[in-house]
Amino acid sequence: MHFSIPETENLQDKDGSYYQGYHVHINGNHHCTLRYKQLRHLHDQLKKLFSHDTIPEFPSKKLLPLTTLQLEERRLFLEKYLQSLALDHRISNSTFFHAFLRMAQNETHLSSDDQKNVHIRITLPGEEVISIPVTPIQETASVIKRVAQHIGLPEELADYFALFVQDANEFNQYCLVRRLLNYESPFLAVKLSGESASLVIRKSYWDTTYDDELLKDPVGTKLVYNQFQDDYKRYWIQPNEQQLIPLKRLMEQNKQHDVMKLARQMRFYGSVNFLPCLTDFPTPRTSVSIHALNKELVFRYPDLSERSFRVTRMRTWRITTIVQEHRLDHPKLELSFEYLLSKDRLQWITVESTQVIFLSLCLQSMVEELMRKQQEAGSCSTFPKLADEVIQKLTFLGKNGTLLCISESTGKTRISKDPIKNPLGLKESIRVRFRNGRNHSFEEARIENHAFEDIRDEDL
Repeated sequence: MHFSIPETENLQDKDGSYYQGYHVHINGNHHCTLRYKQLRHLHDQLKKLFSHDTIPEFPSKKLLPLTTLQLEERRLFLEKYLQSLALDHRISNSTFFHAFLRMAQNETHLSSDDQKNVHIRITLPGEEVISIPVTPIQETASVIKRVAQHIGLPEELADYFALFVQDANEFNQYCLVRRLLNYESPFLAVKLSGESASLVIRKSYWDTTYDDELLKDPVGTKLVYNQFQDDYKRYWIQPNEQQLIPLKRLMEQNKQHDVMKLARQMRFYGSVNFLPCLTDFPTPRTSVSIHALNKELVFRYPDLSERSFRVTRMRTWRITTIVQEHRLDHPKLELSFEYLLSKDRLQWITVESTQVIFLSLCLQSMVEELMRKQQEAGSCSTFPKLADEVIQKLTFLGKNGTLLCISESTGKTRISKDPIKNPLGLKESIRVRFRNGRNHSFEEARIENHAFEDIRDEDL
């Protein structure tokens, strides 16, 4: 979860007084606008839930109006504070923190015209579109379970799927923009993504052996098979000549399980495809298409040659946002990863794309899945159970000073105690570094990959 506060805005309250609004971006998208006192209230709530020693320092309140320099210092301090919260997985994965972010998103973007109960359209694999009744603030996981109920998918299989925002690119082809996480309202996410954007549901894992669990159920089989057909029609999967003849025969006979068995052997099956972009490998400004696969990124060049970069050989990666003076509204995004090309050679490889945050999150989820599988047999500590009397007192402070009870809006708020679902294997969270030619000093943040430390000779 990457936080940034790229800008602030002077806003007016209903009583005519002015206040500073902080535009909070998460994973590159404007999520909400918060006041200082709302973030201070969040800080106070977190101190009730966690040890004071683990909560980062919060910028102190000033008695006199802030100068321009002090406002900028506070913006940077608040940005660093949110980034620090994201580093603590107990906080960033807690139901309370997700509920706070959803309520902040709701307060910022939900208009009075939006009804308490709305319908959202979701495209299933196979391009069937269904309409699901939801509340505007309903979280992503709950919406996915609603979809599962609607189509008859067993609830325990719903966790194998995720919601994505898709949109048309410049060639009028649909591509995945980003995956929705549980701090978001799918209703608001698609509403804020533009008229051409829509929600799709797809598999949420990288290791294709997880298909076996879905193939045990007829609805799960239909979803997996239809997603394969969709990706095949879009040329996201590339069977070779020897695979094409049996594939067509099996598809004509509707032998879905046999098709899926063959599909696992095909190039780019189970991948996420990214829009064409630029890289400096092997030479600067080289055009490339990127495919994110289980444990690797594959660079496919215009001459159809390929280069694979395995996630276990990426020591670190970072995101850089380059803001140029003459193009402030069109920052350039870069993702760089430090790669072990050989036993004694590390090299930074850079990708310039509008999708680098989505690409970084894909890398992060690959590492998390890999580390979970490695630690399944080990023991993991769980978080302590929170007392009900503490949970019932958790609140969200609205811009106008109204206190809303979070537990009533979202059910009892607890810290996740399932170690399997907690992110593992990453020391850092993403931070964006701005380069704009001015004399600002920004920390260069890197995501350190624990899976790299587990590299073996056979990986080289």
